[in-house]
Amino acid sequence: MDILPIKQRIKRALLSLPYRVKLVLIFSLLILTTATLLGSITYYQVAKSSRERTEEYQVQLADQINRNLDRYLKEMQIISLSPLYNQEVMDILENHQIPSDKTMFPPANERITLWRYISSLIHMRNEIKGIHIMANDGTIFSNLDSNTVMLKVFDRNSEWLKKINKADGEWVLLPLHQPNYYLRKDVTVFSVARLIRDPESYKPLGIMIIDLKQELIQDILSRTNLASRIFILNNENQFIYPKAKDKMIGDSILTEINRFKEHQHMNFSINQTDYLVVYNESSYSGVKTIMLTPSAMVLSEVNHLRKVVIVVVLLGIIISLLLGFMLSKPMVGSIYKLRKAMENVEKGNLAQRVSFQGYDEIGQLGKGFNHMINEIDRLVSEVYETGLREKEAEIKALQSQMNPHFLYNTLETINMLAVTKGNLEVSDMVSSLGRLLRYTIDNSSKIVTLKEELSFIQSYIAIQKVRMGENLKYEEEIEPVLHDVLIPKLVLQPLVENAIIHGLFGQGGLIVIKAASKNELLEIVIHDNGKGVPIERLEALKQTLETGQIKPNRNHTGIALPNVHERIQLLYGKEYGIEIASQEHNGFSILLKIPIQRRGAYENERNISC
Repeated sequence: MDILPIKQRIKRALLSLPYRVKLVLIFSLLILTTATLLGSITYYQVAKSSRERTEEYQVQLADQINRNLDRYLKEMQIISLSPLYNQEVMDILENHQIPSDKTMFPPANERITLWRYISSLIHMRNEIKGIHIMANDGTIFSNLDSNTVMLKVFDRNSEWLKKINKADGEWVLLPLHQPNYYLRKDVTVFSVARLIRDPESYKPLGIMIIDLKQELIQDILSRTNLASRIFILNNENQFIYPKAKDKMIGDSILTEINRFKEHQHMNFSINQTDYLVVYNESSYSGVKTIMLTPSAMVLSEVNHLRKVVIVVVLLGIIISLLLGFMLSKPMVGSIYKLRKAMENVEKGNLAQRVSFQGYDEIGQLGKGFNHMINEIDRLVSEVYETGLREKEAEIKALQSQMNPHFLYNTLETINMLAVTKGNLEVSDMVSSLGRLLRYTIDNSSKIVTLKEELSFIQSYIAIQKVRMGENLKYEEEIEPVLHDVLIPKLVLQPLVENAIIHGLFGQGGLIVIKAASKNELLEIVIHDNGKGVPIERLEALKQTLETGQIKPNRNHTGIALPNVHERIQLLYGKEYGIEIASQEHNGFSILLKIPIQRRGAYENERNISC
């Protein structure tokens, strides 16, 4: 399966989730990210600090273990020197210098004397297994009875004896070993021993051995209260503690310790388990203390902290989900309310409005929604009213019309009758009236050329001249290039009729129609030299043009100008229309402004709008 469509489906599914769910998911993700980041940083810092404290503590602890052990070993080595200061002991040893294979027991007085001497040294020291003074002939004087220790040793080639003799009077720390002078061969001890020499002749007189139990080190370690694996070795890397050799301490780790012992601690993996290894070597005795602590134990407190952090993060996410659902309800409720209102508007309910308490973005959306619906309602009302007006105009036109064929046939009959009777004036008048009727009744187009409209005006003037005679004058000042400019049908006739009725009727006069182009604007001026209107009447007419409120009288005066003005603005916009000017007894002028449109551009515009 392709991965890309899966990603797209996941993205689509996420985007399709309810807004409330998205908010809760975003809040939870932010909390999870922040908590994870802070928890990770805290865990890392605490782990680092805890490890450093543990390392420092264990280094100090290993050093303290060595100090305590050294303090005890110093006491033992002082005890090992005590025979040199007891002449009676030295004399007894002097009597046992010649080796003998015979089993001869020393005199009772010698055994009692040395037993008392040794017993005084070992008093209240339970950690000492035994103190033994071995003469050169193999005789052993000990605080232990003959059921525990042999009275004489015949094997003089053991490793521990060689090591004592090699030390040549210096004290020696013997590792864990099984001395051959014990009757039980499973006795394991570590010992402090010294070769005894005559202070004057420097002649070897014997050996003093102090055998120590493992309880000594166990007692020292019991004060540490640390759950670590502890190993104590001598300067030759031989075990002093514990009794059973542990395979964890091998040549590899000892080699690594020797490489990094100046750092006193390091990390080492043993049997696929990570350990913190702490190393301390005594400068006095050469004793090496090695502490192995599992890294998991070092970080036990930190791991507990990690669990607490995870629980806190999970609780935070749960609480954020609950709070998110509760706190997002008012905000999402406003969005649902706005969506419901939009659905009602889609169904045609333009009376739908929303109200929000706040002034946030949602409140601004609601305010914008209400303003938009108000504007739509207003525009719909205007379009509806305009449609009603057009329908009313069409109905009135239909009501005023008779059967066109009947009218045309009647006028043709009258025309033929006038020609037959020789009345040519009547024939001309009837022909002009026929052209007027055809132009007025023809509904094929509401937009005509300026030339067609002027032709209609000429027929209209011809009829009016029959009524008023030669007193009515008419002139045109039109640029030929403007003849094909499109204008609304029957837009000039009401203005010419207004000039005749209100300005020239009864006295005659001149009507002039001028047309010119100015900045893609067609300006048509209709001027008469009639009686004009008073200033008060002129202001009232201008007010009527601005407000569109027509107050006709019985004679329907004042209707033509506002009707033409409103019609032009409905077709072209508020910036177009008519302007009027007049002086009493000095004529009346009307300026009509519309955009210049020609036949081809007008038809393309209509096709695009359709």
